[in-house]
Amino acid sequence: MEKKPETATTMRGIRIKGPPYTGELVEDYVALESPINIYVNDNHLITLFATPYKLEELAVGHLVGEGIISNPKEIKEITIDGSDILVYTNTDEQKLEERIKEHARMKIIYSSCGSIEDYIRALDGIKKPRVNSDYRITADKLFKLITQFGHGSKSFKFSISVHTAAVYDGESDRIIGYVEDVSRHVTVDRAVGRLLLERVNPSKAIILTTGRQASDMVLKAARAGVPITVSLRGPLFSGVYAALKTGITMASIVRGKGLTVYSYHERIIIE
Repeated sequence: MEKKPETATTMRGIRIKGPPYTGELVEDYVALESPINIYVNDNHLITLFATPYKLEELAVGHLVGEGIISNPKEIKEITIDGSDILVYTNTDEQKLEERIKEHARMKIIYSSCGSIEDYIRALDGIKKPRVNSDYRITADKLFKLITQFGHGSKSFKFSISVHTAAVYDGESDRIIGYVEDVSRHVTVDRAVGRLLLERVNPSKAIILTTGRQASDMVLKAARAGVPITVSLRGPLFSGVYAALKTGITMASIVRGKGLTVYSYHERIIIE
């Protein structure tokens, strides 16, 4: 077998083929997942079920994407202790407490609303960032990026069940790297973290992902200041609604040489 990816472990099984049906012993790569605990100033913030690798980018991306900190400069220190991420900030204590309360409120909204009307009402009641960016990209260039993104996943060729995301840096005209995780939500955390740690200008960046875009994923991009998100799969209504509310151009359902833009289509130049 080729070198094992960071996102996987190996498991043995019986591969059945046919007809006529026969079985053979195989050793496959299987996606890793583990509870990852994030602590802020020694207080437990959240436990994420995620792929246990490159935890610094996960932590930075999650804290900015969820509005706990506004940028990495608020972080004094990050310590990784097994599956625990210990983050120490220099954020004003009262401001930090308010942000953590808002974060807890968001989690309740995602899990407890009984109808779409309740959900929209609750979503409208929270603080939402607004992305004001004049960045634009041609449709031809965007499709070339999507093609490059589709060929870049390390895990895909091994049939490892993870989601993939990447960040396109519009200023340097390059994809800065691929991130992968069992959770589509955490994959966006990682993309935001990579963007921030690489010091990419977020107002001229694009996040590409294989996962369906829900409202919390769109809000993560908005809090980071990213104006365009692209998913290879279809969107969720909550994601489109959040994109309309935050000023993000959301494109989804990539098929062949086509995609659908659901919000702020003026950022995609049709030649």
